[in-house]
Amino acid sequence: MTSNLHTNDPVALRYLMTETIFDVGAEAPVPTADDKQAAAAPVVKQDPQQQFTCYGKNKRNYLFLTEDREAEWMSAAALDAFGKTLAALKLTVDDVAVLNIGTFSPLPSKEDIFSYFSPRILVSLGASLHWMGLDVSPEKTVLDYGGITVFRTYAFDEMLVDAEKKRVFWTTIKNLLV
Repeated sequence: MTSNLHTNDPVALRYLMTETIFDVGAEAPVPTADDKQAAAAPVVKQDPQQQFTCYGKNKRNYLFLTEDREAEWMSAAALDAFGKTLAALKLTVDDVAVLNIGTFSPLPSKEDIFSYFSPRILVSLGASLHWMGLDVSPEKTVLDYGGITVFRTYAFDEMLVDAEKKRVFWTTIKNLLV
């Protein structure tokens, strides 16, 4: 007796699928080096306590938090700008992890996030840090939180339309991550 399971629900698929699946047609284009970097697949890390789906592999323990309820990580334009920023810093998506806390209800605990990702640097891209017990004022955007450097800045969508916000972000991030 065979049973077919069909679903398009991303939450259900996240629990059912443990391996990356690729569909390659008969006339699939040969990817270039630029395509490989742009098409970095999200990584699903599993933990008995908490499961997190993040964009990137977190090889350097740089955790970026977003809070976007409409996109998986951030908007397409913001994700493109994020990729270009990483390239300018001579980093790849594999070096960082992007976690969209806007997809959680309720929010995971800071202990779960910190033990899972072990961040050396945490960059809040417009995400609230109140859940961490931090209320970072605009005057103090970089601080030390228990040995973790925390940088609170604007979402990439905000920076795309405001050159001053982009300038402040770039000045700070290149000093933190280089």
